[in-house]
Amino acid sequence: MTLSKEEAVRFLRDVLHIPDSSKHEPSLSFLNEIVKSYQHVIPWQCISAFALPRSQRHLPTWEEIKRNQFAKRGGMCYENNMFMKELLYAFNFDVCYTSVHVKNPNDHLTIMVHGLTGSSSRHWVDVGSTFPLFQAIPFDFDTNTIKLDIGFLRQRFVKTNSVIEWHHSRQHLPYDGCKLTNDGWYNFAHIKADIPCDLNVFKSTMTDWYTVEEDNEFFQKPRAIIYEKNKLIAIKGQQLIVETTNKIIDRKKLGSFDEVLKAYETYFTQLPTEIVQDALHQTVFNI
Repeated sequence: MTLSKEEAVRFLRDVLHIPDSSKHEPSLSFLNEIVKSYQHVIPWQCISAFALPRSQRHLPTWEEIKRNQFAKRGGMCYENNMFMKELLYAFNFDVCYTSVHVKNPNDHLTIMVHGLTGSSSRHWVDVGSTFPLFQAIPFDFDTNTIKLDIGFLRQRFVKTNSVIEWHHSRQHLPYDGCKLTNDGWYNFAHIKADIPCDLNVFKSTMTDWYTVEEDNEFFQKPRAIIYEKNKLIAIKGQQLIVETTNKIIDRKKLGSFDEVLKAYETYFTQLPTEIVQDALHQTVFNI
C-alpha cells in the first residue's frame, strides 16, 4: 500500500492542479497548499460506499481508494485520509496516523505530520472531515488553547493532558451528541495527539461504517460535502446546503428523487449518476 513519487506528482498536477510539485521539499507552506486544494477538489462522500448491494459492502481496498481519489470521487475519512497519508509520504513528509474519538474510540482516522517547523513540531491534518480545515493545525502551540476561524466555522483546540479537544462554536449547528462546555462551545471530538497509530487500530470501527446499517446515520442520510473556493456545498439526505459569500449557510429542502439526483449532477459531477441513483434508492427514498 504505497504511492510512488511519480503517481504523487501526477495526482497533484492533474487532480489538485498544483504544478511542479516534484521540485518541492517538505514544508509547512507546501503542506497547506496540498490540504487546501484537496478540500476544494475531493469530496467527503458516502454515496459510492452505500450504493453497493448489502451483500457486497466492505472496507475499501487500497486499489479502490487510489482509483477513486484519482477520479476525484473521494470518500469518507478512511479513504481520504489514508490516501493523503500516502501522498505526503511520497513527498518525504514525516507522517503517521492519529486517532480521533467522536462518538466511539478510533471512529475517525486522521494524520499527524512531524518536524516541519522544528524537531518536535506537530501539525494535524484532516481531509476526511465534513468540516472546513483548509490548513494543517499546529499542535505545538504554547498556550492551552488556540482559536481559528476557518471557513464558516469558528473552532478551537484545547490541550487536556495527552488529548486535544476539538471544539466548535455554538453558532454552528452541532453534530448529534455534542456536549456544551462550561464556556459555551460544542465539544466535538478528542484527538489522541501523542499516540501514533497503526492502520489496523481503525479496522474494526471503519469496517462497521461501511457494512453495518444499525445506528449508522449514513445509511439513512447519504451525503456529499465539498468546499468550492472555500465555500461549503453539501447534500445531506434531501437537503441542499450552500454557504453564501458572507458565511451564511442556506438550506433548501429537496422534495423528490429527481430533485436530489439533479443536485448531485449539478454540484458533484465526478460522482456517476448510476452510483448516486443506487445510493438514493437504498437510503433516502427506499424505493
